[in-house]
Amino acid sequence: MNKKWRASTHAISDIRDWNRQSILILQPDYQRKEVWGDAAKMMLIDSILNGIPMPKIFVSSTIKDGKTVRTVIDGQQRITTILAFLADGFPLAAPYSGEFVGKRFSELHQNVQEEVLSYDIDFNEAKGLSDDELREVYSRINKYFVALNKQELRRADYPGDFLDVADDLANLEFFDDCGIFTATARRRSLDVEYVSELLAGLLMGITDRKDAIDVCCKEYRHWEHEAKRAVFVEFTNVLSDIEKLFSSGVQIKKTRWKQKADFYSLFFAIRSLRGEGLVLPDDLTQLRGDLSILNQGIAPTSDVPIFSKYAVYCVSQANSASSRNWRTYFLTAILRGTYAGTIANLDQRQIVMEIASDIRFAVDSNADGDGCPPVNEFVCPACGVRESSADLAASVLFWEQGTRAFQISNAKWAHASCLEKLGAVEMIKGADFVDLDGEGSLEE
Repeated sequence: MNKKWRASTHAISDIRDWNRQSILILQPDYQRKEVWGDAAKMMLIDSILNGIPMPKIFVSSTIKDGKTVRTVIDGQQRITTILAFLADGFPLAAPYSGEFVGKRFSELHQNVQEEVLSYDIDFNEAKGLSDDELREVYSRINKYFVALNKQELRRADYPGDFLDVADDLANLEFFDDCGIFTATARRRSLDVEYVSELLAGLLMGITDRKDAIDVCCKEYRHWEHEAKRAVFVEFTNVLSDIEKLFSSGVQIKKTRWKQKADFYSLFFAIRSLRGEGLVLPDDLTQLRGDLSILNQGIAPTSDVPIFSKYAVYCVSQANSASSRNWRTYFLTAILRGTYAGTIANLDQRQIVMEIASDIRFAVDSNADGDGCPPVNEFVCPACGVRESSADLAASVLFWEQGTRAFQISNAKWAHASCLEKLGAVEMIKGADFVDLDGEGSLEE
């Protein structure tokens, strides 16, 4: 007779009392933390105030120390919202528009409070379910009645260390501030799914395998503590660098880097550089300048071909390994000028030169003949002559002596013939430049 389901009805006052007595388990490990948005909370309380029935709540009960302990299988967010309201956790606000707007529970008239406490909720209750059986019930309820997405089902199917780490990371304040996830995405665990994808990249490398998360869920279900801690620290160290990059000026949530494809590439570009032992310096002025150039310039219709190419790779097969790798190498080359403080890496030189030359020779869509000079003109700092030649081989992209960050924003053009007058400088000769769409070293 164990495990037999029975229907019952309990008033909200019963649920409040169970919680006070610590005989109500609201969040078993297969459920997500409470993430309802304000609108959902308001409309639930509105339904209660108007006596509108809510869907059944599923619980499992066991006897512990002579008391009946109930574990919530389905209905955690509704119960959590109700308990929060009873504890004056929030006032009634929009989209609620009834007579009690602005009031907390304790501010309601006593007879209204009593009506709330006497509101009946239907329960389906089972006795003696094991942990595995609880997960099975949770999975069945949501598969056939709520249509859970893939990530929500993983919580029931693959409980363990990997998803626990992903869940902890997804709930970091960083992700609240950066604007990558909407409230709806968080409610449906899509934030945990995305973070799981980043974690899988740390463990398996950049891949387009659709089962990468499932593979990691199984392989790292029981994760050795030190190894788990090391990956957690590696992940948060990358986030720390991203925070530094956007700690001054424009917030990340107002840039393209809040988009999942862009953030993925930025994350792994920084991870790659940190893996070389490189550290982000204190002065990020020039690098922030480059990120601003990319943010404003990258678009499928950009006059700068390499910017257009990057934008297309964010849309067309954005999650393919080839697109992800190309974008990551692209951003690694940009970031390297500050992380490494050199312009020595071949991919770095090729990409920086291509961006600088593409910008220089881009069509000036705003020129009307009477305004600014053509964008391919520059004044050579050595001889003072304005150069309008389209001959890239006759030009040099250089950085002044003593430069510590080799970025596009602080690079300058000069005549190749004026090199001796420039003194000791770091430079890239136009004649050495190879178009990345041709025979460059960066593979697509």
